[in-house]
Amino acid sequence: MILGIGIDLVQVDKLRRGMRSQAFLRKTFSEAELADCLQTKNRAEHLAGKFAAKEAFMKAAGRGIRQGLWFSQIEVLHRDTGQPYVKVSGEAARTAGELKVACTHVSISHAGGMATAVVILEG
Repeated sequence: MILGIGIDLVQVDKLRRGMRSQAFLRKTFSEAELADCLQTKNRAEHLAGKFAAKEAFMKAAGRGIRQGLWFSQIEVLHRDTGQPYVKVSGEAARTAGELKVACTHVSISHAGGMATAVVILEG
């Protein structure tokens, strides 16, 4: 059963400007996420995709910053195949537990200076 669907769209240039701030990067992305993007040619594009996926997760869960969810609690990582997946902690993990999320599906795409992500929470 689908418990929630979220989608988000991010301008890569806007994220690139945010990358100038180490505080923004530390508050928004985990060390694993940053390390993952350091291995790519276009770090801003990949970070924008991860940011979009975090926002999409919040929308799918029906909760956000006002309810105690924060970007650092939602990690967007990749399997060896390149497939993205979400790993949650803290309030995001509690929210997933309350919603009885059994599986999280994530898709990320980049084109034309934009990054988009869709998250489906399945119970």
